[in-house]
Amino acid sequence: MGVLIGLGLTYVMFSERGCTDWLPGNRIKEEITTRGIVASENVDCLLLCNGLTISNVADLVGEGSINYSESKTREIPRVYKIEAEGKISSATIALTDSSSTVLSITFPINKKCDCK
Repeated sequence: MGVLIGLGLTYVMFSERGCTDWLPGNRIKEEITTRGIVASENVDCLLLCNGLTISNVADLVGEGSINYSESKTREIPRVYKIEAEGKISSATIALTDSSSTVLSITFPINKKCDCK
C-alpha cells in the first residue's frame, strides 16, 4: 500500500518534467538558446547566401546533438559543435557571458558565397 502511495505522489510531483531534461546535452542546448543566439559576420553572410536565418540555427540547436569530441568544454569561452541532418549540418557556438555566438556553420550542399 505504501508503495502505491509513493508512486502516486512521485507521479503527481514529477509528471510535468521530461525524463531527459537533466542530461548535460539538453542543459547546454537550453543555455545556448536562453542566452540568445547571434551570428558572427561571416556566419551571417553564409546564412543570407543560403537563404536561411538565425532561427534556422536555433532549430539546429533544438534538434541537433552536441559533438563533445570536437567541442572545447573546458576553455573560456566554452565552444560547442552541434550537428544534425537538415538545412544546416553543423554549427560551432561559443558561450560568452551575454550571448551564444555562432562562430562557424556548415551546410549539406555548399553554395559558392562571397563571404570571408
